[in-house]
Amino acid sequence: MAQHRSPAFQDRSQDPEATVVIRSGGSPTAPAGHDPEATVVIRSGGNPTAPAGHDPEATVVIPAARIAAARKPEAVMPAAARRAAPAPPVTARKPEAAPPVAARRAAPAPPVAARRADPAPPAAAGRPEAARPATAATTSWPTNRSIGEETVRLTVPAARGPRLDEAATQVIPRPEADTQALPRLEADTRLIPRPEADTQVLPRLEAQETQVIRLPAAPVPVRPTPAPTAGPVRPAPTAAPVPAPVPAPTAGPADAPGPDSRPEFAAAAVLAGLAGVAGQLVPHGGVRVLLLLVLIGAGPGAAAMSFATVRNRLTAWALATALSLSLAVAPAVLTLWLHIWHPAAALGALAAATLLTGAVRAVRLSRAGVRWSRPGRSGPAEPPADRLRTVLPLVTLPAAATLWIITLVRTSPSAIDSYGMSASLGVPFLIALGLLGLGFGFELFGRARPLVLTAGILAVPAIMQGTVPILSGTIEYAWTYKHLGVVELIRDHGHLIDSTDIYQQWPGFFAVMALLSHVSGLDPISFAAWSSLVCMLVNLLMTAALLRQFTANRRVVALAALLTQLAMWVDIGYFSPQGYVYPLMLAFWLIVVRWLTGAPTGHITRFPRAGRLRAWLTRDMPDRPEPARATRLWAAAAATVVYAAIVVSHQLTPVMMMVPLVGLSVLGVLRPRLLTVVLGVVLLGFLAPRMGSVNSQYQIFDFDLFANASGNASTWSTPEQEFSALVARCLALGLWAAALLTVWRARHRLGTVLVAALLAYLPITTLAGGSYGGEAIYRVYAFSLPFTALLVATLWAGGNPRPGRLLTAGSGLLVAVLMFAGLQGLQGQLRVHLVGRGDITAAEHLYAHATPGAGIILVAPNFPTKLKANYGSYNRGHVSVDISLIGDPYFTGNLNSSRLADIKQYIEAMNHPVDYLVVSESMERQTDYFGTLPHGSFASLEQGLRASPDWKVFYDAPGVTIFQLVR
Repeated sequence: MAQHRSPAFQDRSQDPEATVVIRSGGSPTAPAGHDPEATVVIRSGGNPTAPAGHDPEATVVIPAARIAAARKPEAVMPAAARRAAPAPPVTARKPEAAPPVAARRAAPAPPVAARRADPAPPAAAGRPEAARPATAATTSWPTNRSIGEETVRLTVPAARGPRLDEAATQVIPRPEADTQALPRLEADTRLIPRPEADTQVLPRLEAQETQVIRLPAAPVPVRPTPAPTAGPVRPAPTAAPVPAPVPAPTAGPADAPGPDSRPEFAAAAVLAGLAGVAGQLVPHGGVRVLLLLVLIGAGPGAAAMSFATVRNRLTAWALATALSLSLAVAPAVLTLWLHIWHPAAALGALAAATLLTGAVRAVRLSRAGVRWSRPGRSGPAEPPADRLRTVLPLVTLPAAATLWIITLVRTSPSAIDSYGMSASLGVPFLIALGLLGLGFGFELFGRARPLVLTAGILAVPAIMQGTVPILSGTIEYAWTYKHLGVVELIRDHGHLIDSTDIYQQWPGFFAVMALLSHVSGLDPISFAAWSSLVCMLVNLLMTAALLRQFTANRRVVALAALLTQLAMWVDIGYFSPQGYVYPLMLAFWLIVVRWLTGAPTGHITRFPRAGRLRAWLTRDMPDRPEPARATRLWAAAAATVVYAAIVVSHQLTPVMMMVPLVGLSVLGVLRPRLLTVVLGVVLLGFLAPRMGSVNSQYQIFDFDLFANASGNASTWSTPEQEFSALVARCLALGLWAAALLTVWRARHRLGTVLVAALLAYLPITTLAGGSYGGEAIYRVYAFSLPFTALLVATLWAGGNPRPGRLLTAGSGLLVAVLMFAGLQGLQGQLRVHLVGRGDITAAEHLYAHATPGAGIILVAPNFPTKLKANYGSYNRGHVSVDISLIGDPYFTGNLNSSRLADIKQYIEAMNHPVDYLVVSESMERQTDYFGTLPHGSFASLEQGLRASPDWKVFYDAPGVTIFQLVR
């Protein structure tokens, strides 16, 4: 949509200048540049002094064909004479017979050349003063250009009307006392009775003034009028009263106008509060957990959003969820730090506050006349597609889901081989991936129906994160179980007991889960297995809402959300603090991008080069509606709440977030810049007293960027490991490279991609601070993925919305290939990551019967340790890490029965009163996969331990044996 408007025009309700809008009819048969259905819309300037009953936003729609048909010259009376001349009586105008409809249709329009040659009436004919030069119009296009509608806005000064034609002139006189006369450019006149005695000239420019409208120099082409048909001549239809126009939207493209959702959130707050109350009354079990999750995940945020007017429902619900998860951290952490740990009272108070706030808001909104509104269609309707694009997704998506279910029924966890889940599930599963990608591709470049696209996107986390808990029913990774022990410690003790334990120093996530476990009566191990699936679904909501702030193109948003899901081979959502704060991080950027960023203002005069660099980087940055100061302050407060919840829950995430935040602030894109200072104070105030525990756990500030980017596996010892690692790295590097290509294509207008590019690539600089135990590069990839996917989707789906069938099928197959790559990176090591129930039972027995203060040593680090609240009683001085023989280079590559004396000496040097050595089949699978021990080493070691007098069996079960050192 191209818009021509005055630079000073901001609000139509306060601008005395009218607007002429020329809209295209979008005829598919019209030649290029031809507009057969153009209309001229004259809007009132919105004079606030209009009399009662008058609509200051009234609109007159004049078809361009009628403007072209009226070519006889009209004398334009001077303004002073028109003011003095009385209006002709109604009866004098009524006898004027209008030409029959058929005759009017038969009248041919004058050729374009004739219209251009007609001289325009002089400016003095309309007003005594001399003509002033016309202001040059500027052009801007909307975000979504696939609608087929082109709009040109021309500013109409109050002193002189806009020109529509060089020859045809429309004169709108001051109507009389009881009617409003609208000359129709033909012989007849349409009379519209007014409800009041007074009338208003449409468009209202000045009292008792006449607006002269002329066609522009470049006339609008019109469709040739068809020849009249034989038959009786019907009289012209009677004009109906002009309805009140819908007010122009004030929201920007990122927040499409919609109904008021405050009553919806007030009702949601009431329901969530009732769920929280019921969650403490029903018997312990899964139902109670679900009810409490509704309260924690939606209640407080819904109550807060009942005060905010956010028209876009996707954005509003994402904010409600993020605020709920953030506000739930406050009672959990505060009661923990203050040693007033009462989980039932804390959740009860949260439920009561949510319920009361929602009820009060619902009553007040009802009294204010704000009613419940049904959700409307999001975005414009897509034009019809061919039958193949319409039907194929409805067949392939259910077929893919059916094949996936069949493979789940036929597969057992023991059938998983060294190449991971995709290879083990067999050909039917690969066909399911192909059908899923093909169906999504045809829907994406077909009708793009929101429900079908959503179904295709939801299938990705269902397959990638739902398969393992369905197959095994256990938590997937051995290192996850240490988080269960922290949750149980807080739940049972109600306070922190070890200041050196890094997990206890960042208690946000653990305290919330302890509240949930205590009130529900269930151990966290009973619901933690589904954490990845739940977190990825929440991430999907946050990602879609965040991407919606950048573009209104439904295809780009859907494809970027899909890429974010299927390329997330870093399992960011497992039961851990990072899984809890990742959606909060997305919500934080949602708030910043939507309300706290904009094109920089002012100039850098002290440093000219810096000013030129900023101007180059921010060139063509899209203008967003400037929010009110109060709105910006509330948005900054919400961002601070979310950031504080992240700070008290995870060590690395807030640091990575601060880097692009500083970059946006330096460029002047972030407003207010003081927000960066406030968030920096929050981060440093919490991090500074805990730097010792972080430094003892991880080496920081080594400034070795490339070494820290290598990950936790510098070499590949087996073909299986090499295959999965290469696939995952190629996927990551390919997405980063494609995103860079998008940035390169926009190098002459970098402002259009600046914010997304900064958020995608600036977190890489945090690798200079440390490797975070080899995990930093994976966190960088996960944090940059939504913005990388946005840039890739813009390159992929931001152009032709209807490519050929071959390209559409190729896109669908490429989606399937990318999903296979993401699955291989995520579940290629599933044989190693699966934790059997036998290992869990053995670990529970160990922590229940082992001597307090003892040392627990593993042969290899693939066993569920620290899963109970008393984990701090073992491995004193090494609470945060597992002690494994393979982790020491002294034993790597050479560990069998011949090393029993070395093993005994090594363990005795730790000075534990009692020592236990764990040997399991899961450890053997880990050493075989990574090639850290020769095959057969475990069998030799276990036989030697059983035969040695220095060791005795403490626990023995299929797959697990625990030995105790005899002293």
